[in-house]
Amino acid sequence: MENKSNLHNLFIKISTRARNYLKINNDIQRYHIFNGIPHQRITSKKEIFDLYQLGIFSSSDQKIAENLELVELQPNANYRPHYHKNSTATIYIILGSGEFILNEKHIIYNPGKRILIPAGIMHGFQTKTRTLFLSIQSPPIIDPQNKHIDIHYEKENSYEEN
Repeated sequence: MENKSNLHNLFIKISTRARNYLKINNDIQRYHIFNGIPHQRITSKKEIFDLYQLGIFSSSDQKIAENLELVELQPNANYRPHYHKNSTATIYIILGSGEFILNEKHIIYNPGKRILIPAGIMHGFQTKTRTLFLSIQSPPIIDPQNKHIDIHYEKENSYEEN
């Protein structure tokens, strides 16, 4: 129970700081708070997204921190439906607007929206504006040991084949 409480507190702290900073600057292009965070840009023929892995922050429980990522999506983009075989995730929208597709159901999102994504369920995004969200995953979508990305598409075996 303590791990859930720690995770919840860390989630609130990170998302509140990020949202407040972005509101003050009123432009996602200027978010200096992310400049020092290691991240990787994931690209395929059709998609670009940036993952900021928050496991670099100290935490009393490092396993909790490994399960957190900030994800940035490009504006006016279609992120095709995919699923994670092993990972369940909860996402919290910090900035941006658009539609989230969860198992063919379209959900309008704006800052403050929280969405639960069970393992094995197809989901994707249709962004209107640049979108930033906090993702809490169990287990992590990017394996900390071998860096394998647990992203799968209906007609493809894994993300790496794109």
